[in-house]
Amino acid sequence: MQRLFLASLLGGLAGLANAELQALDDEKLATVSGAGFGMVIENFLYDGTQATITINDITNGSGQNVPIAVKELYVGATGSNKGSNLQPVNIGRLSYPWTLDLVKGENLKTLRDDGQLVQTVPTNLSILSFAAPDKIFGAGGQPCISGYAAAGNNCSMRSTEKVDAGIRFDFSVTGSRTDVINMDFTELTMDGSYLRLWGDNSRQQLVGEARINLYAKTLEILSCATGAAGCNTAQELAARTIYFTNTYAQFALGYGKSQPLLFDVTSNGQFVLELPNPVAGVTNATTRNQIAADFYANAPRTNILIDNLNFGGTRSSPTAVPTGGYNFGRNEISGMSFNYLKVSSHDL
Repeated sequence: MQRLFLASLLGGLAGLANAELQALDDEKLATVSGAGFGMVIENFLYDGTQATITINDITNGSGQNVPIAVKELYVGATGSNKGSNLQPVNIGRLSYPWTLDLVKGENLKTLRDDGQLVQTVPTNLSILSFAAPDKIFGAGGQPCISGYAAAGNNCSMRSTEKVDAGIRFDFSVTGSRTDVINMDFTELTMDGSYLRLWGDNSRQQLVGEARINLYAKTLEILSCATGAAGCNTAQELAARTIYFTNTYAQFALGYGKSQPLLFDVTSNGQFVLELPNPVAGVTNATTRNQIAADFYANAPRTNILIDNLNFGGTRSSPTAVPTGGYNFGRNEISGMSFNYLKVSSHDL
């Protein structure tokens, strides 16, 4: 049975850690006038391993439909053995829920890599914030990746609240060719992630900033459909699998004070995401230097770490480091920021 807990966050995010969350029925919820709400889902399980969702109306340059079939989608408790033994899991808990808030910019803080809390969004603006459970400051933190201290011990989700998840995409490139990407995560959590949105009067558009944190004990990417020709034996499966062990990614997109993430749609229907140059259009040298200094000191950075990357090996257990194949060892990108970035969709 699933139960949804909604509670007022009377003090916004700043008071969330000290707020007592209570289950509310519809009558009580109607009287709530707080700044937002928190969400916890108990005994959650999604088993779509026997279902197929087909995405159509994505066309190539010739106007032909390129359908994408979504298969083998699952979310459940850890230890699922790639979805073959799914059990329910709690998503969040009452003291650390997922939250949706409308908050003043000066009341939102972001954790820098050095552990300092800084304000990253403009002051005196109402910000719509959707956030995963917070990181924990001080005692009580949980390992972000079990058995791997380098990922930090300041996550809020306990081992029983992390998930196994998987999804497979089949891309029908031509009538005779289908490309496959099959991904399986173990012990996945997203603590500290958020999406913040607000309207920019000077730009006359929706802007925001995002932090996407992914922590996983393992990630495996398979480039074929299990059981298909050339993807049947253990050797064939291993040869077409990329193994990630003890992996985390902290993607930082946008710094609201001087480099908000811009959302746009072109006249021909293409989606555009842009991170503008923080000092673009600023002509005064002193002001440019101040903006640049603040950006490099306080803007969140992107960090990606793979403790072990392997192509074509095999695991002796679901979370063991693979043996055999090609071992590329530890790979890391640390402290990356974007002076300018523009991403646009295109017709195939």
